[in-house]
Amino acid sequence: MRLFTVMLLLLPASLGYAASPFDGRWTINYEETDKVAVKYKDGSGMSGNNFKPQVSIMGIPLPGQSQPRGNSSLTAKNPKVLRCTTMEIAVDGNRIEMDYDAEGSETLRKGHYRGRDTRMSKKEIRQKYETSERKVTKTWTMRDDGRLFVSVKINPKGDKSRTYNRVFDRVTEASEANATAAASNT
Repeated sequence: MRLFTVMLLLLPASLGYAASPFDGRWTINYEETDKVAVKYKDGSGMSGNNFKPQVSIMGIPLPGQSQPRGNSSLTAKNPKVLRCTTMEIAVDGNRIEMDYDAEGSETLRKGHYRGRDTRMSKKEIRQKYETSERKVTKTWTMRDDGRLFVSVKINPKGDKSRTYNRVFDRVTEASEANATAAASNT
């Protein structure tokens, strides 16, 4: 009877109610990132000349013209996960809090929320969204060696898609102490 009671108490932990493997602090591993970087040929990237004349009469575009241009004349920034060197992930139910060192933070919500679709499993977090200029897919995956693999696919409208990969190592208390000691020795 005691064994049965203990098993019932441990059942919620075995059903996935334990902490997420993504929880914690992560720092970029430049050597591993170089190994997984996608190599592109010269001239295969983003084209800079997207000029398409638009004919209009009294401000009204003629039918059959190209798609309407985006509302902003600013160039879209790369997602924060591509611009950071460290990040902290906290999974709390249907919310995933991402804090990117100097780049700021973002909250991912499971399901469809404000034009973004987010899914999460034990091995992967995936978010997709679309703007008037491009489609973006961000994926966080746990590798077998315990590292975090981040892949971001950016598909601009009217141009070739590009994929950017990053590899992050988990920051432990021992590695933080070593980094602090190395910084104080210099």
